[in-house]
Amino acid sequence: MSAVTTGAVRVLVGANPFGVDPDDDMLHAIPADVPGWSETMFFHVWSPGADGGEGVGAFIHCGRWPEDPELWWAQVIALLPDGRLLVDRSWGRAPDDRGPATGNLRITCVEPLTRWRLEFDGAGEMTDLAAMSQGPIGAGPARPFTFALDLEAVAPVWDMHAALGIDGLQWAAFHHTQGFRATGRLTAGAGVAGEAWDVDGTAIRDHSSGPRDVSRLGGLHFCVFVFPGSGRVVNGLVNWNTEGAVDHRTQAIFEGGPTEDGTVEIGASIRFTGLADVRTHQPRELVVGFERADGSSYQLGARWLHGYTLTFLAPNENINGLDLRTEPDALAITQSTVRVVAPDGEVGYGVIERDYRPSQLPSPEER
Repeated sequence: MSAVTTGAVRVLVGANPFGVDPDDDMLHAIPADVPGWSETMFFHVWSPGADGGEGVGAFIHCGRWPEDPELWWAQVIALLPDGRLLVDRSWGRAPDDRGPATGNLRITCVEPLTRWRLEFDGAGEMTDLAAMSQGPIGAGPARPFTFALDLEAVAPVWDMHAALGIDGLQWAAFHHTQGFRATGRLTAGAGVAGEAWDVDGTAIRDHSSGPRDVSRLGGLHFCVFVFPGSGRVVNGLVNWNTEGAVDHRTQAIFEGGPTEDGTVEIGASIRFTGLADVRTHQPRELVVGFERADGSSYQLGARWLHGYTLTFLAPNENINGLDLRTEPDALAITQSTVRVVAPDGEVGYGVIERDYRPSQLPSPEER
């Protein structure tokens, strides 16, 4: 690995530019006497429709239960055509350290830093974004769905803490993110009413652990975009406190894949279009921009394709849907699946997460 500093941007070279330990992909040991410690994993898969048709995808967010860290909760959502969502929440205990598991879900690290497998066999409530924006979702009439998805890395792991040069964020002391190509199969329903799709698209994951206290977190913008043609992966984060002051701003742009000639540019200039309405994810035409190592301005246009709304309740409970009855100013999580276009015209797919407390909305301005 080598490093070059160009203005405010650092450039690292190598197949594992942050020197990530492969063991860090495994589940982490639960420390004794660390108040608020938790561990979470997040996956998002999107398969664009052929010839411009509607795509399908899957979302997984799982974490350790604060009252019993050996017990995992998992939010699993199937993103179906016509804005449909199948939403589930399940619980279980991991059989080993290769990934979380519940009664319905199994996550397996097949090869650290490189390959993962996601398997789900269960059921969920059929819903849509509008219903998720009205209250908790996931316990209504159910419809079965399954998926078996294989992920292969197209870029190295982004170690956010190494990039920021800090010891911890408000939600974790460890945070890794990575981009993938995804293949597999997703089904919804059964019998003659069943639907099935071959998955051939992109995926992202993140893995975090450490003390979690979001009482001072006002909100954040987060993105990961994967460009399947070139293997370029764009990562970004802006987070601010409850007074609105930005705590961190960082981006990482991988080029060349997980090879010895691959590069990653690390900077602190990224800016996102904000959020006007937590219930509709407006605005849905977004811009993400930052400065490159050569001093040029790099701007990505993003278009909303699909989405879901979640709620983060203190100290560490994640709800499907918008739950403001339990905590009137809880952190509302809007995750938008987007199609992005780079300045060179290449098309990619990924997620823009815009998290806000309702008291800070509307806030559509760039942040």
